[in-house]
Amino acid sequence: MIYEETYQYLLRNVSSTEFDTCLYALLHSDWDGVIQSPLHMMARGVGTTEKYLKQIIHKFTAPQGSLKKVFVPVHLGEDVLYKFNLGPASNLGYNRKTDRYCKKYRFFYSAAFKALTILGKRLLLMGAFRMSVLKSEEVLFDYHEIVPDSRSPFTRQRLLDAVAAIQDALGHIVTISFASRTFSKKEVLVFTFTEGVLEEYKENRAERTLLRRTIFNSGYLGHINDSVCRELERVGKYIFRSFLQATNISHDIQKELQKLARFIYSHSLKKFGQALPANKQLLLAPKQASAYLSKIMYNEALEQMVKYAHQAESIKSLLERDDFHRNISEKALRREVNDLEMDEHIEPILRKYHQADFIRHVLNDWCETWLISRVKTVTDEFRAEGKRKSTEDKQVAAEYMARIRNDTYGQLDRLLTSLLQFGNHAVALDVRNFPLTKKKDTLQSYFAIQKERLDILSISS
Repeated sequence: MIYEETYQYLLRNVSSTEFDTCLYALLHSDWDGVIQSPLHMMARGVGTTEKYLKQIIHKFTAPQGSLKKVFVPVHLGEDVLYKFNLGPASNLGYNRKTDRYCKKYRFFYSAAFKALTILGKRLLLMGAFRMSVLKSEEVLFDYHEIVPDSRSPFTRQRLLDAVAAIQDALGHIVTISFASRTFSKKEVLVFTFTEGVLEEYKENRAERTLLRRTIFNSGYLGHINDSVCRELERVGKYIFRSFLQATNISHDIQKELQKLARFIYSHSLKKFGQALPANKQLLLAPKQASAYLSKIMYNEALEQMVKYAHQAESIKSLLERDDFHRNISEKALRREVNDLEMDEHIEPILRKYHQADFIRHVLNDWCETWLISRVKTVTDEFRAEGKRKSTEDKQVAAEYMARIRNDTYGQLDRLLTSLLQFGNHAVALDVRNFPLTKKKDTLQSYFAIQKERLDILSISS
C-alpha cells in the first residue's frame, strides 16, 4: 500500500527516478519493510543504473532535516539490505478504519508512467490516491487543491503540460478534463479512470520469495506451490498480528516483539524445510502443511517464553541487590548517594525487566490461545448438532487430545532440563523453574477438565 505518509513525501520531496525507487521498494518489501532485492535487481526494476541508484540510496539513508530517513540499512551477515521507513511496514501494521492508502496500481510500474516528468507522476498519484480512498473510478479536485498558491510546484501552464503528457502516455488508463461546479462555478479537474482500473493492482510477493528462499536454504530443493505458500503465510501473519496488537507499549517493546515474531516465523520455516524431505505429502495438503508449521511455531514460542521468563527473573534478582547498586553508584560519583539517586541508577535495568516480563506475558498468552484453539476443535466437533459420532470418531478425538497433551508435556520437560543445565545459577532453582512448573500444573488441570468434558460429550452423543 502507498500510505498517507509515503504519499505526502512523494508529492513534495523526490525526483522522478526517486519516485520510481520508492514505488519499487513498496512492491518488494517484506512484512518488516525490508526490501528483498539485491542492488542490481532493484536498479533494473527502477529503470536506472546501479551507479545512480547508489546515489539515491545515499540520499535516502542520510538525515534530511526534520524528515525521516527513507531507507534504513539492515545488516544480514555480509549482506546489506534496506528497510523502507515511510508509513507502516506492510498491510500487517495499518488500521483499516483510519489509515488512508493507495493501492499499487499496475500503471505505476509501466514504462509509460516511468517516462513521465515528476509533475506528471505527482498529478496521476493524486488522482489514483483519491480513487483508492473513495473507491470510485471518477474523482475530482478543486483547482486550488492542485495550484493553491505561488509556492506550489504546479503553475497553470505546468498543470496543463502534465495533463497533456498523461493523456499522451496513459490515455487508455485515464482521462483528465477541466470542468466547473454547477452552483459555485469553481473550476475543477476531473479524473476518469477506465472501468476496472480500481482493481488492477500489483500484489507484493516479497514475503513469498523470502519464504521459498528460507525453505530452499534449509535443504529442501523442491518447489513450494502458491496454495501451500498462502497457507504458510497465513500462519506467519497470525503470529505477527498477535504480537503487534498489544497496545500502550513503548516503541522499544514494539520493535522487540516484531523482531521476535520474525525470528519465530523464520526459524520455524527452516525446521519445516528440514522436515519436508520425509514429509512430502504436506505439499499436497496445504491445510496440513500450515498445521505442521503452526505446531513448530508453538514450540518455538514456548521456548522463547521460557527464555524471556528466565531473563526477567535474572534481572529481578539483580535489581534486588541494593548494596551492589549503591556501591557502583558511589564509586561512580565518589560520594554517598540517596535513594532517589539509586532509583535513577537502576532505572535502565528496571525498564529492561519490565520489557522482558511484558514479552513473557505476550508469549505465554499466545501459547495458551494456540493450545486452547487446538483442543477446542475437538470438543466443538462433538457439540455439532446432527452429527452422531461413532466409537472410532471418539477414539480418534481422544488420541488427538492425548497427543497434544503429551507433546506439550514433553516440550515443557525438555525446557525444564535445559534450565537446570544452562540457567542463571544466581537465580534459585525453584524460582528459575517456577514459570514452567506453574504452567505444567495449570495445563494438567486444563487437560483433565477437557478430557472429562470429552467423555461426557461422547456419552451424550
